[in-house]
Amino acid sequence: VLSPDRLRAKRRSTQVYEMDKAVEINGCGTRNKAVVQAAAIAAKEPTANSSSKGTDGSTWRYNHKEDRLATELLSTQEEYEQLVKRILDKNVPSPYIVAIDKDDEDGLDKREIYLWLAFPPADDEGKEKDSEEGWGRVQIPLIPLANLLAEAFDNQITSNALCFITDASSALSSEVLHHVLDSDDNLGAVVKEPSWMVVVARILQRNFIQKENVGNILFALTRLEAWRLRNRVGASRTVVFTLPGQAVTPALLPLLYKSFPHERHVFAYDTCFESVARGLMLRKSTVKLSGMMLPGGNGGAGGGSLVVDEALRMPSWVTSSAPISQLKSIRKLGDALADLPADQAGIIEAWVASIDAFLKLKEEERTNNYTPFVCRMGFIMGRTGLGNLASDKVEELNELALVNLLQYITGSRSRPLKGETVIAAKKALEEVKAKCVDDSEPYKQFSHDQKKLLEACCFLHHGILIGDKTLMDTVQPRKEWSLKAARKLQSCACCDPEEEDEEYEDGDDTNNAAGDGESSKVDMTMPGAFAMGLNKRPNAVAGNGEGAPAAKKKQTGYVDGSRGAGAFDLSKFG
Repeated sequence: VLSPDRLRAKRRSTQVYEMDKAVEINGCGTRNKAVVQAAAIAAKEPTANSSSKGTDGSTWRYNHKEDRLATELLSTQEEYEQLVKRILDKNVPSPYIVAIDKDDEDGLDKREIYLWLAFPPADDEGKEKDSEEGWGRVQIPLIPLANLLAEAFDNQITSNALCFITDASSALSSEVLHHVLDSDDNLGAVVKEPSWMVVVARILQRNFIQKENVGNILFALTRLEAWRLRNRVGASRTVVFTLPGQAVTPALLPLLYKSFPHERHVFAYDTCFESVARGLMLRKSTVKLSGMMLPGGNGGAGGGSLVVDEALRMPSWVTSSAPISQLKSIRKLGDALADLPADQAGIIEAWVASIDAFLKLKEEERTNNYTPFVCRMGFIMGRTGLGNLASDKVEELNELALVNLLQYITGSRSRPLKGETVIAAKKALEEVKAKCVDDSEPYKQFSHDQKKLLEACCFLHHGILIGDKTLMDTVQPRKEWSLKAARKLQSCACCDPEEEDEEYEDGDDTNNAAGDGESSKVDMTMPGAFAMGLNKRPNAVAGNGEGAPAAKKKQTGYVDGSRGAGAFDLSKFG
């Protein structure tokens, strides 16, 4: 029998293998690049399960030997600058991010990390043409291009806003919100779990590149994705990024917020029971396909649509259960995880690590102004109420929670969403809810002893469950919702509030409707409100810009969990 430390190390090697197989950051060969990295696009066709409205429905194909001959390798500063000019030219189609990898055949430096881009062919009007012919492929050193792109985009003024959805729900938030946002053109364009973000997280975690350069890479490539989708944003003028799973949150969230502090951020979480059940479902429902494990369903291995659809994003079964790095800040976590099966242990660790990253940012809220829309997926899925709310009112609460979230994502709080948009979103939510519930239900049959083991892992993180700090500022579904808790609640923000808390907030959170603290002084309903520094905006308030005095000390918004049940007291969730 292995000791807890040796068992954890053995499981970690399996997790690293799964992540490496999904993202070949070390250039371990080309066998799976056809599926995962997809270094060229053959056609632009929506899949059977994905509408083309507001999302990237492209299909991708890759033949390493053939495409290498057609790929242009750029190596001089002049070529880099010309490429940036070409990318920013509004009269030609923008490139697709194909891959970030090393080049085994690089005769100069096999440690160099390259970026592969694919330029689609253009029609007579300069728009992207649906054709298998005429694609231009470029290979370029990553850091020089990222630095030039970051500078170019930083100097560019745009009316499009960005919204980032960080996950702590085993990718439930990504699946649900992608389906909802895809239901209407006015809800913006969506980039779903891009594989290149996982590569960036791995680069950061392995210290391949200095952190400053990684920040430039993340900023440049994110803005490049948004630039490519600039004509598909609809009335909301918003590009939404769903981050690739809870496994990468510890690495990406701090750097992403530092790179985009004035854009919209959503932190979507679920209970550990629900997250484990969904993670198990994703892992168990997989099929072998072209040498790569991909989620099953949607027709299984039949046809090519599943391959090309999944190639656009990171496999959720990996990013929900293979932590990007071990969580070492919690004592005795290894002992608790040793009592769980390997699949459950990986999911729990990834989930706890994601929540931990969120809490660490919230601890510095007075200085970093991190005030995301904290979204409890139980509200969105219609399985959680408020206080003693009657069961027949839960559906109404569910719809209100959805509208609140869409108002934040699209920046339409002061400009109500169109009726047909709301109807389409509600219909899409009902469709995806039914599917997600049916898929996960068989994996929710935990015994009493199994629940105790899961709870034991969560209880070790006192910032999540016990003490004076719990997950705070969960947005309560209301017509006048707030990004900040109106006051310290007697019960915790992500469990059912006590009646007196709800009554207090009903009469008090109107004044806090736009959020608390410095961030509430920004008009988030304005398209592109966070596209430039706050001190440059017409409605800027003294104290928000660079060089402003430090924020005054104030309440952090932490909930006093010492008098109530734990933030993730599993008995509180239906």
